[in-house]
Amino acid sequence: MARMALSRAITLAATVGLTTLIAACGGAKPAPIAVAPPPPPVPVAPPRMPSPPSNAVSAMAIPMLRADGLRDTPMRDIDDNEKLWYFRAAFNVAALNCQNPQHYRIADDYNQFLKTHKRELDRVNKVVEEKYRKRYGTGYARIRDTENTQVYNFFAFPPVKGDFCDAALVLGQEAVALPSKDLVTFSVRALPTLEGVFDRFYASYESYQSDLQKWIALYGSPEMRAAQAAQAGTSPTVQPALGTAPGNAAPTSNNPPVLPTVLPSSGD
Repeated sequence: MARMALSRAITLAATVGLTTLIAACGGAKPAPIAVAPPPPPVPVAPPRMPSPPSNAVSAMAIPMLRADGLRDTPMRDIDDNEKLWYFRAAFNVAALNCQNPQHYRIADDYNQFLKTHKRELDRVNKVVEEKYRKRYGTGYARIRDTENTQVYNFFAFPPVKGDFCDAALVLGQEAVALPSKDLVTFSVRALPTLEGVFDRFYASYESYQSDLQKWIALYGSPEMRAAQAAQAGTSPTVQPALGTAPGNAAPTSNNPPVLPTVLPSSGD
């Protein structure tokens, strides 16, 4: 009997000890593990701010696209005879402004163009003159001269000077070699070729404006974003001017050709 009681006591003591050990193990908190902080973010420089194509100014008015898909320029809504006169203006601007050696012959070609096609040019000038006279009355000459100046300024746009001169070089040689009777038909085709130089620039400038707006929204300073918001809906206008004044072309080195001194006008 005594032996059984002792056995129970031993069993009870063992159970109590085991329970205490389990309780002690289960309630113990693990030691904290040190975690290194994440490295600081590496600063990323923003991409370079977009710049205008062809070294153009950063604020410039671009002719809008009309409903017919054409740019709203002085070339719009003119008849075939006026297209010849506007091609002559473009040819004249090229003769005055294209002063790189590879373009020297443009001036000689223009002078030859005036001589070869004088009779046809005089005829077309009279037709255009009469059209202005009927449309505007006694003040027609001033209006035509003003529009001619706009045409000259259009073709003398500095950012496209290189491409314009290249196109004028090719078209000028073709114009000199044509029979005079084909001059109007030629101008109907040649004028859009010259305009294409400007259209490509306008498209690239609009892409620049879009890229610049995105850049300012992402990376611009608060001041830049505020300025952009304030200018929304406005377009600063930049009026291009002739790079060389008519009749005042300065001679350059390498024996440039003699430039023409008379611009086509309502009285020429």
